[in-house]
Amino acid sequence: MRRRVLMFVLLTSLFVLALGQPAAAQTGVVWRGEYYNNATLSGSPALVRNDNQIGFNWASGSPDAAIQADGFTVRWAADVNLSAGVYRFYAQADDNIRIIFNFGFQPVIDTFADPSKVGQLVQGDVTVASNGTYHIQVDYREVSSTAFAYVTFANLATNPVFPGFQGQPPITGIPVAGGSWTAQYYPNATLSGDPTAIFTEGAVTHNWGQGAPLGTLPADYFSARWSSLQTLTGGAYTLSVRADDGVRVYVNGVLTIDEWHGASGATYTRSLNLPPGSNSFVVEYYDQTLDAYIEYTLSQAGSIYPTSVPTFVSPTGAVATVTAYRLNVRSAPDAASSVLIRVSRYEQYAITGRNAAATWYQIQVGGALGWVSARWINVAPFGVNVPVVGGDAPAQPPAATGNVVTATPYNVVIRQGPSTANARIGLLPAGAVVPVIGRNASNTWWQINYNGFVGWVSGTYAVISQSANLATIPVTG
Repeated sequence: MRRRVLMFVLLTSLFVLALGQPAAAQTGVVWRGEYYNNATLSGSPALVRNDNQIGFNWASGSPDAAIQADGFTVRWAADVNLSAGVYRFYAQADDNIRIIFNFGFQPVIDTFADPSKVGQLVQGDVTVASNGTYHIQVDYREVSSTAFAYVTFANLATNPVFPGFQGQPPITGIPVAGGSWTAQYYPNATLSGDPTAIFTEGAVTHNWGQGAPLGTLPADYFSARWSSLQTLTGGAYTLSVRADDGVRVYVNGVLTIDEWHGASGATYTRSLNLPPGSNSFVVEYYDQTLDAYIEYTLSQAGSIYPTSVPTFVSPTGAVATVTAYRLNVRSAPDAASSVLIRVSRYEQYAITGRNAAATWYQIQVGGALGWVSARWINVAPFGVNVPVVGGDAPAQPPAATGNVVTATPYNVVIRQGPSTANARIGLLPAGAVVPVIGRNASNTWWQINYNGFVGWVSGTYAVISQSANLATIPVTG
């Protein structure tokens, strides 16, 4: 009996010790996987299971008999015990993968909006300030054809080099970013007449759903042509394109892919041997009815190297992530203004400014600037001070009243007006002391001037000084 008790105590101690050990890398993490038979992680999952690793190569098949082979998504989640330090996350997937650490607004890795990263090994770093349990979420999307997903992470103090994946992924070609494309959009399905709009775009890949690329184009029976001159190293390349409906691709003036017909959903692939130097590419597309999309990649044979993230730097330090399925980018911060182009869910763009009310944000799409409604984007990092641009600059704020508030004990949301129904426009850090310039009639909200950033904070968490003279604070909202 005593031996049994000792054995129980020993096993219990080992179990507790195992639970308390911080994870240095992915080994031992159990992921809850939710598998969806759609491309948007929406509705109820068709399959829920525990996966001991994110290291799968489904080739042209599917994860399970309950999941379709193309157009599926997966969300994996795990709570992991980590010690303080810098952790590097690695991912490689076909088609798209996104990693969110501890519910952060800015993903550590996100290839949903960047087709040049399909199949490529990408990496991103996270600083863990203190020992504790942290939540990791991984989103994956399979569009068509080949499907694989690999994720791992490691503490750089103990694993300073790439540790490799459990179940190595196949070595694929290096997607060619390519540079800019001149896009021409036509209000007919034959590329005839003058184009309705001409833009500079960063990629050919688009998904318009059942809408139109522009407000000046019909939702059905429109066409587009993209042209680009790209400087490449000579060698073997693979061209891949998928479209609903018709598509043609010319490479150096030669018709390489000719699928000018109604929707099939097939992926067309060609092997190319391209010379060093300038190479011309022309992609033509037309839509008939219902769904409209085109996916284009050019990959070079060779080894894959890690790519640092983020892939672009915003001039204001702020990045907009689209939350709407399709979002209009307009010429002015006004719903009645003309539509310049449309962007898609999960795509990210640099923020260059906002209107005074923070209800519209100006973003950079390719070489153009346009406005999007704040209702349909997430702005990261949360609380970043985005400057007011254009003719919408606010009037001079009221002068300081000699009274101050202190953010305690938490960070305090700065809002457009004195109510939680107003938009969030900033963040007052915990412990910050700022001047009060106004109040509401019930003295429950304070208008502040935080280093030139004017907004409203709740009196519950932005506590006014005990010596405050409320009579000297004007009612401004």
